[in-house]
Amino acid sequence: MIPVLQARWVVKGNSLIYYGLREKPNTFKNKIKINHKTINFINQLDGKYEINEYAEIKITRSVKSLIKQKIIVDVSEKKTSPESLDKAAFCAKCCANDFSIPGLELNSDGFCPVCTSFPDIKQLVSPLPVVNSISRDKKARFDVALFYSGGKDSSYLLFYLSRILGLRVLALTWMHPFMSDNALKSIKNAKERLPEVTFVIREASETALKKIYAKSYELQQNICICPSIAYILFYPLLLENPVPYLVLGNEPSQSRALIFNQLAPKFIYRPWVKNLVRYLCNIGRVTLFRRPFSKGQLEMYLLVKNFAYGKSRLLKFFGYDNEISNNLSESLSAAKEMLIPLQYALQRSKNNKNIPALVHVDFDKINDKGSYDWKSVKRLIKHELDWVDIENEEKGLHTSCKLEQCKDYTQLKAFKEMNSRIIPFSSLELSLAVIQGSITRDKAIEELKFHAGFCINMPEENKLITDYIK
Repeated sequence: MIPVLQARWVVKGNSLIYYGLREKPNTFKNKIKINHKTINFINQLDGKYEINEYAEIKITRSVKSLIKQKIIVDVSEKKTSPESLDKAAFCAKCCANDFSIPGLELNSDGFCPVCTSFPDIKQLVSPLPVVNSISRDKKARFDVALFYSGGKDSSYLLFYLSRILGLRVLALTWMHPFMSDNALKSIKNAKERLPEVTFVIREASETALKKIYAKSYELQQNICICPSIAYILFYPLLLENPVPYLVLGNEPSQSRALIFNQLAPKFIYRPWVKNLVRYLCNIGRVTLFRRPFSKGQLEMYLLVKNFAYGKSRLLKFFGYDNEISNNLSESLSAAKEMLIPLQYALQRSKNNKNIPALVHVDFDKINDKGSYDWKSVKRLIKHELDWVDIENEEKGLHTSCKLEQCKDYTQLKAFKEMNSRIIPFSSLELSLAVIQGSITRDKAIEELKFHAGFCINMPEENKLITDYIK
């Protein structure tokens, strides 16, 4: 045996890190602590010497364990990565593959870790409280608010809240510089089709936005931080015009993709855990003579506080300590003047007065088919809201922004080069969408190949970013 470290494993500090998705049961075990002797041994592996040519003292129990786990392998067994999607190995059930998810491991049946792990996370809908039915509030002017981008998902949520539940809706749109033409047309048409809905559209300061985008581009080569700006712009408004709920209705696969990217711990998806955390926080609040949080208010307060002041200690404690949130905090701090109104609003709401509950609607549960079928949803909102699809109508993910391919490309590049631990989100989301019944496997593979940004060269839309921030 000529020992080498298997591809996609890297020594960082006192740990071995795996950049990929491991076969079950090791899917979420991407970090292994190792001692200095093991680090020294691994650093000497150059693929030239037989294992018996190394000093016996170096072949420790730790090294033998890594060999048994096939983390250290014979040089002939070291894996290589495909050069394109056409040469990738695909999961037999979904669209996961080892090009758009470098380091993807398939089991003996050809199934990926997303498919084999899905039964274990099927009931984990969102880290936020899930509320699928909301009643009218006699004391408030509005029953619910939502962030409305003109895309597929927010349009479906807008229709559900206003027409199916019959609620008084406040639709909040941040008009950012890179909204797609079809999203802008969809917003215009929705305003005409839903006169009972109150639409509020705001823009951010261009000076501040350029600072934030420039820092984000420096850190992660993309500027995909849109939701955070919406909270900054609209949280003060939600306090001035009290609304019981701010409702999110993300594509179901997006929430579960956080689990596979280990950005949100699995335990926080469980309702009893969320209830326990809120109960413990409320004990502390009562001792300080502050109003206790109701369901969803703690989540809203912590999230907005994180945007205003940087990473909160409580979020760190619960596992929300990752490069995306760290990059976001650093990017927002580049334009501190933009955060002042939000910080002031947070001070006013410290005693829990008028904090809207941040809740999630489960699109699978509210859909007649039992799953959020993209084709049916598009057909519905086209009919009801005169929704305008993108030019490539086969695309189902992320229909409201011009820069989605840039995000795909930069996330893949950073992950492939092992400069980031973030698995490209679109790859995970499409795989989950297939498993959940939102799209067929063939259509998902088509979207990966022709409508996503998993390509060799930077998409031309990147010039929109560089021209804006220069």
